[in-house]
Amino acid sequence: MTKPEAGGPARILIVDDEIQNLELMEAMLTSAGYEVFLAQEGEEALRLARERRPDLILLDLMMPGLSGFEVCARVKTDPQTGGIPVLFVTALNQISDKERAMAAGGDDFLTKPFQRTELLTRVEALLRVRHLNRDLDRALAYLHELELTRHAQQPKKPVAPTRPAEGAGTILVVDDELLARQLFADVLREAGYMTHEAENGERALEIARQETIDVVLLDIMMPGMSGLEVLAQLGELAPDSPVVIATANPTSDNAIAALRLGAFDFIVKGFKNEVMLTTVARAMDRRRLAIRNQGLIRQLEAKIQELLAILVEHSHKNEPPSHLPSHA
Repeated sequence: MTKPEAGGPARILIVDDEIQNLELMEAMLTSAGYEVFLAQEGEEALRLARERRPDLILLDLMMPGLSGFEVCARVKTDPQTGGIPVLFVTALNQISDKERAMAAGGDDFLTKPFQRTELLTRVEALLRVRHLNRDLDRALAYLHELELTRHAQQPKKPVAPTRPAEGAGTILVVDDELLARQLFADVLREAGYMTHEAENGERALEIARQETIDVVLLDIMMPGMSGLEVLAQLGELAPDSPVVIATANPTSDNAIAALRLGAFDFIVKGFKNEVMLTTVARAMDRRRLAIRNQGLIRQLEAKIQELLAILVEHSHKNEPPSHLPSHA
């Protein structure tokens, strides 16, 4: 049996609206040494997922109220629970059902009825992946801390140019860690960018309302308003400003959630400076292309209005416009 990082039994949340199914799976898993807690509807499942932080969720698809699809999607887009694997356990067995379940963020799919051995095999495999992801997160977070320490110990260089290099643009850096913000902003300024810094989501949105921002470098895991919530609101405030997600906890679920909400790209803290600069440069290219396309559309619309005005003017005179082709 896979153990969680604290050393105790792995914790599993089972969600099913039928009590017989809950009791059956509970008996199978507790006899294998797992700690189990139960929910019979979607809202209760979401509450328990946030409060108890299970290592795995077993989730029925067809339930009254919130369906399993909706529960899974909300689990995966919540930064507090996005890394929890979800095993769908359902009587549905159509390929389309499986495709929809995976699209909602599910990690595996088990069709009822099933054998105890099959259930335990799937559970063990997903818990093993969960454990490996946690190890990876810890290693990357450690690398990030080393980079922050190295940066803090370096003698401060003179402040880079206060104005950007030709066409470099303005970057909004959003991170609740002071050292992380300083590191990112220093690197960007040395590359010729102008920067604004925000310590939380509310401040980031305030800056986005007041300033013209070309690219946003945004942390996911922040107290209060999460990076994913900020990302969703930035999509309305500055739809043409690409957002690059930066995080020390790079679970694939957070990456997928961010990309679904419109993030341009996803980078992991602890990266080399060149990785960030290359990603920001690509985002700037996207920004310039969007602005150029908008300009071309405006020119085209103006030309259409000009031609329409000419047609209207000559229709009033009952004569074809002299500089438009006439029909024989």
